[in-house]
Parts: sequence; structure tokens; C-alpha cells
Amino acid sequence: MKLISWNTNHRTRQAVDQAQAILRRAPDVVALQEIVSSSVKVMTAALSAGGLSHIVTTVHEPSFDRRGPRAYGVLIASRYPLLDDATVSKPPVPWEEKAVSAVIMAPHAELELHTVHVPPGSSNGWVKIEVLEAVFAGLSRRTLRPRLLCGDFNTPQQERPSGEIVTWAQQIGASGQLSLRARFRGGPGLRWDTAERNILSGLQQFGMRDVYRDLHGYEVDASSWVLRRKGNSIGRRFDHLFASEQLHVVRCAYLNEWREADLSDHAGLEAEFTEAV
Repeated sequence: MKLISWNTNHRTRQAVDQAQAILRRAPDVVALQEIVSSSVKVMTAALSAGGLSHIVTTVHEPSFDRRGPRAYGVLIASRYPLLDDATVSKPPVPWEEKAVSAVIMAPHAELELHTVHVPPGSSNGWVKIEVLEAVFAGLSRRTLRPRLLCGDFNTPQQERPSGEIVTWAQQIGASGQLSLRARFRGGPGLRWDTAERNILSGLQQFGMRDVYRDLHGYEVDASSWVLRRKGNSIGRRFDHLFASEQLHVVRCAYLNEWREADLSDHAGLEAEFTEAV
């Protein structure tokens, strides 16, 4: 099974081009973030025509009339049937448009898929942490059915070759030393730091691992979004995929060519799995 996760950057005029780029890679399942009411109809029609006809989304045109950051929803499109199964532990996010879950009826196994768009803390403050905490709460248990979690999590600030994760609640000193902020964005730095770490590494205790790092290690420098400031470029690996240990990963890579072609400000994330064992 091939999965693509991508933050489409709420683009409307490029929705057809985005869908065509996705379909050229022939995925079986697609999870998209920052879908908006002005793009959802075009995107779903194009994906359906390309064989990804089983779709669930938090953006329902024309009733989806949110504004600002809450205008951005998420979508799952699949070649295989999707079930809205009551047994799926859906993340109880405070902004319900930021997460969607489904069961994929893949040929060799039923798989849970959860896709999430975590709002950036720089513009949304503690909503980011509330969403991260809700995602962790919803998935912090083991299940017999394999699970996938993907999306744009707007974390971490930095990853070091040693595997050390730097959260946004940490300060990086001139010589690279780290310190935890006592207060961050009006709240306790420890809570912010814990919420980011629970998603980035805490899910391992429940049988889910970071697919990209599990395959490539931390020595490989990777990013999916790039900050450009004063002539400098700083890459951030904001887009992630976590998978149950029963799922064997064949390949996982960032599709930076989509970002470089300005189809979105995020790279896509593509992974291939064999059947569950």
C-alpha cells in the first residue's frame, strides 16, 4: 500500500495541479491537510476520477463556513473502501475540523488511519497544545488493528543527529545548549514541551513509531517546510507519519519537488508498506 500525506497550503487555484501531481504517483491512500471549502469540491472530483473514490473530510461544502485558521480542514481519499467504525478511537480535538479518522479496508488487512493538522502555535497559541494533547489521548493505547497517524504537526523546532528532539518550549543558546522555558506563550513551558514530545516519541510505548526516522535514522537531515528569513533558509520537519509496528515499511521519502515547484509550501510525505504481519 502506498500512502501520501500532504499539507496543500489551502491553495484553491492549484487544486487541480495538486491532484494531478498526487495521481501521477499512483497512491492507494491520500491524507491531505489545509483543505478549504473553495478547493474541496475540485480536489475530491479529481481524486475520485483518478480512482481514489472513497473519501471522508471535515470540509463539507457549502455548509463549511468557518473563517481564519478554522477554515482549514483535512481529508482522506482511498482506493479501498473506508469505514466510519465506532471502534476507532478518534482524537477528541477541540477544533474538530483538524482531524479525521477512518478504517481502510485494504486487501490484506483493516487499517486505522488518522490525519491531523495541528495549528501553528505562533498564530494560535495554546490551541496547538490542546490539539496535540487530544491526539495523544486518542491514540495512547494499543490496538489489535494496525494504525497510521499522519499530518502536519508543526513540531519539532529541531532534530539533532544524536536523536535529541528540540521542542518549541526550549531555548537554544549561542553554543547550542538547551534550556526549557519556565513560561511559553502565556503558559507553563513544561506542558508545551511534554505535548510535543508525547506525539514525537511518546507513541512508541503504544506500538507506533516514526516511520521516516525508523527507516533513515537521525543522521539524515530532512525537512518538509522551510523558513526563509534575512537571506537564510531553515528547514523544519513538520510533516510526520507514525505507524504500528505490525506494518513493514518498504520506503519513506519527502516529496520536496512539490514544495520547490510551489504547489504548496510543504513537501509531500510518501510511504510504501507491505501487508501487516
